[in-house]
Amino acid sequence: MKIGILSDTHGYFHPSFRELFAGADYILHAGDIGLMPVLEQLRSIAPVIAVRGNIDGEEFFDLPKLEHRVLDGISFSLIHNAGDIYHPAHDMHTRILSPTTDILISGHYHGYWCTQIKGTDHSVLWLSPGAAGNAGHHHERTALLLTTLPANERTGDIRHDISLEKINLGPRTFI
Repeated sequence: MKIGILSDTHGYFHPSFRELFAGADYILHAGDIGLMPVLEQLRSIAPVIAVRGNIDGEEFFDLPKLEHRVLDGISFSLIHNAGDIYHPAHDMHTRILSPTTDILISGHYHGYWCTQIKGTDHSVLWLSPGAAGNAGHHHERTALLLTTLPANERTGDIRHDISLEKINLGPRTFI
Protein backbone atom coordinates (compact mmCIF):
# COMPACT_ATOMS: atom_id res chain seq x y z
CA MET A 1 0.00 0.00 0.00
CA LYS A 2 1.21 3.50 -0.87
CA ILE A 3 0.14 6.49 1.26
CA GLY A 4 0.91 10.17 0.64
CA ILE A 5 1.21 12.23 3.83
CA LEU A 6 1.14 16.01 4.06
CA SER A 7 0.17 18.89 6.30
CA ASP A 8 -0.04 22.65 6.42
CA THR A 9 -0.80 23.33 2.78
CA HIS A 10 -2.45 26.63 3.83
CA GLY A 11 -4.41 26.88 0.58
CA TYR A 12 -1.54 25.89 -1.71
CA PHE A 13 -1.68 22.88 -4.04
CA HIS A 14 1.84 22.05 -5.17
CA PRO A 15 1.95 21.21 -8.90
CA SER A 16 3.96 18.02 -8.26
CA PHE A 17 1.32 16.43 -5.95
CA ARG A 18 -0.33 14.72 -8.93
CA GLU A 19 2.87 13.00 -9.96
CA LEU A 20 4.16 12.29 -6.45
CA PHE A 21 0.92 10.74 -5.22
CA ALA A 22 -0.06 9.01 -8.49
CA GLY A 23 -1.03 5.44 -7.67
CA ALA A 24 -1.42 6.18 -3.97
CA ASP A 25 -4.08 4.20 -2.15
CA TYR A 26 -4.69 7.11 0.24
CA ILE A 27 -3.54 10.63 1.00
CA LEU A 28 -3.48 11.65 4.66
CA HIS A 29 -3.65 15.39 5.37
CA ALA A 30 -2.84 16.45 8.93
CA GLY A 31 -4.72 19.75 8.85
CA ASP A 32 -4.37 23.42 7.96
CA ILE A 33 -5.68 22.67 4.50
CA GLY A 34 -6.63 26.31 4.02
CA LEU A 35 -8.88 26.22 0.96
CA MET A 36 -11.42 23.64 -0.19
CA PRO A 37 -9.98 23.43 -3.75
CA VAL A 38 -6.79 21.93 -2.25
CA LEU A 39 -8.82 19.11 -0.72
CA GLU A 40 -10.82 18.63 -3.91
CA GLN A 41 -7.66 18.41 -6.04
CA LEU A 42 -6.13 15.88 -3.64
CA ARG A 43 -9.35 13.83 -3.79
CA SER A 44 -8.98 13.70 -7.58
CA ILE A 45 -5.67 11.83 -7.06
CA ALA A 46 -6.64 9.34 -4.33
CA PRO A 47 -9.07 8.93 -1.42
CA VAL A 48 -8.22 11.53 1.25
CA ILE A 49 -8.38 11.19 5.01
CA ALA A 50 -8.04 14.67 6.49
CA VAL A 51 -8.39 16.38 9.83
CA ARG A 52 -9.20 20.00 10.56
CA GLY A 53 -6.36 22.30 11.57
CA ASN A 54 -6.40 25.55 13.54
CA ILE A 55 -6.70 27.75 10.41
CA ASP A 56 -9.42 25.65 8.76
CA GLY A 57 -12.67 27.63 8.82
CA GLU A 58 -16.31 26.67 8.69
CA GLU A 59 -16.14 24.97 5.29
CA PHE A 60 -13.99 22.32 7.02
CA PHE A 61 -16.15 21.89 10.14
CA ASP A 62 -17.35 18.50 8.89
CA LEU A 63 -13.78 17.20 9.18
CA PRO A 64 -12.82 15.63 12.51
CA LYS A 65 -10.03 17.05 14.65
CA LEU A 66 -8.77 13.53 15.35
CA GLU A 67 -9.08 10.45 13.18
CA HIS A 68 -8.15 6.83 13.95
CA ARG A 69 -7.93 4.50 10.94
CA VAL A 70 -6.55 1.07 10.22
CA LEU A 71 -5.07 0.88 6.73
CA ASP A 72 -3.52 -2.33 5.47
CA GLY A 73 -3.42 -3.66 9.04
CA ILE A 74 -1.56 -0.61 10.41
CA SER A 75 -3.31 1.61 12.95
CA PHE A 76 -2.96 5.35 12.27
CA SER A 77 -3.89 8.31 14.48
CA LEU A 78 -4.12 11.58 12.52
CA ILE A 79 -4.33 14.98 14.25
CA HIS A 80 -3.19 18.49 13.44
CA ASN A 81 -1.52 19.42 16.72
CA ALA A 82 -0.09 16.75 19.01
CA GLY A 83 2.59 19.04 20.41
CA ASP A 84 6.17 18.57 19.34
CA ILE A 85 8.81 15.99 20.17
CA TYR A 86 10.06 18.01 23.13
CA HIS A 87 6.63 18.98 24.46
CA PRO A 88 4.03 16.38 23.45
CA ALA A 89 0.39 17.29 24.03
CA HIS A 90 -0.74 16.73 27.62
CA ASP A 91 -3.49 14.38 26.41
CA MET A 92 -1.23 12.30 24.15
CA HIS A 93 -1.95 9.02 25.97
CA THR A 94 -5.51 9.71 27.09
CA ARG A 95 -7.03 11.07 23.86
CA ILE A 96 -4.71 11.25 20.87
CA LEU A 97 -3.25 7.75 20.78
CA SER A 98 -5.61 4.82 20.59
CA PRO A 99 -4.53 1.66 22.42
CA THR A 100 -3.51 0.19 19.06
CA THR A 101 -1.90 3.20 17.34
CA ASP A 102 1.14 2.14 15.33
CA ILE A 103 1.76 5.48 13.58
CA LEU A 104 0.84 8.97 14.78
CA ILE A 105 0.78 11.69 12.12
CA SER A 106 0.59 15.34 13.11
CA GLY A 107 1.32 18.73 11.60
CA HIS A 108 1.14 22.30 12.93
CA TYR A 109 4.85 22.85 13.62
CA HIS A 110 5.90 23.03 9.94
CA GLY A 111 8.89 20.79 10.64
CA TYR A 112 9.68 17.23 9.66
CA TRP A 113 10.36 14.54 12.22
CA CYS A 114 10.23 10.79 12.48
CA THR A 115 10.67 9.45 16.01
CA GLN A 116 9.45 6.76 18.33
CA ILE A 117 7.36 7.46 21.41
CA LYS A 118 5.92 5.19 24.07
CA GLY A 119 2.35 4.07 23.46
CA THR A 120 0.18 2.29 25.99
CA ASP A 121 2.01 -1.02 25.63
CA HIS A 122 4.12 -0.64 22.50
CA SER A 123 6.23 1.90 20.62
CA VAL A 124 4.50 4.33 18.28
CA LEU A 125 6.16 5.89 15.26
CA TRP A 126 5.44 9.64 15.29
CA LEU A 127 5.63 11.38 11.93
CA SER A 128 5.38 15.06 11.11
CA PRO A 129 5.55 15.62 7.35
CA GLY A 130 6.59 19.26 7.65
CA ALA A 131 4.68 21.90 5.70
CA ALA A 132 3.70 21.57 2.04
CA GLY A 133 2.41 25.12 1.61
CA ASN A 134 3.83 28.62 1.36
CA ALA A 135 2.49 30.17 4.58
CA GLY A 136 4.43 29.88 7.80
CA HIS A 137 7.94 29.97 9.18
CA HIS A 138 9.43 27.01 7.29
CA HIS A 139 11.92 27.44 4.46
CA GLU A 140 11.51 24.09 2.66
CA ARG A 141 8.22 22.51 1.64
CA THR A 142 8.04 18.79 2.39
CA ALA A 143 5.68 15.81 2.29
CA LEU A 144 6.05 12.06 2.92
CA LEU A 145 5.42 8.90 0.99
CA LEU A 146 4.84 5.79 3.09
CA THR A 147 4.81 2.32 1.56
CA THR A 148 3.88 -0.80 3.50
CA LEU A 149 5.48 -4.18 2.96
CA PRO A 150 3.20 -6.96 1.76
CA ALA A 151 1.57 -8.76 4.70
CA ASN A 152 3.58 -11.96 4.13
CA GLU A 153 6.88 -10.03 4.46
CA ARG A 154 6.07 -8.18 7.70
CA THR A 155 8.25 -8.61 10.76
CA GLY A 156 5.84 -7.23 13.36
CA ASP A 157 8.10 -4.20 13.91
CA ILE A 158 6.57 -1.10 12.28
CA ARG A 159 10.03 0.37 11.67
CA HIS A 160 10.84 -2.55 9.38
CA ASP A 161 7.39 -3.05 7.87
CA ILE A 162 7.20 0.32 6.14
CA SER A 163 9.32 2.39 3.83
CA LEU A 164 9.24 6.14 4.41
CA GLU A 165 10.41 8.70 1.89
CA LYS A 166 10.74 12.39 2.73
CA ILE A 167 9.86 14.43 -0.34
CA ASN A 168 11.45 17.84 -0.76
CA LEU A 169 9.01 20.09 -2.64
CA GLY A 170 11.51 22.92 -2.95
CA PRO A 171 11.90 26.20 -1.13
CA ARG A 172 8.91 28.02 0.21
CA THR A 173 7.86 30.88 -2.05
CA PHE A 174 7.71 34.09 -0.06
CA ILE A 175 4.76 36.08 -1.34
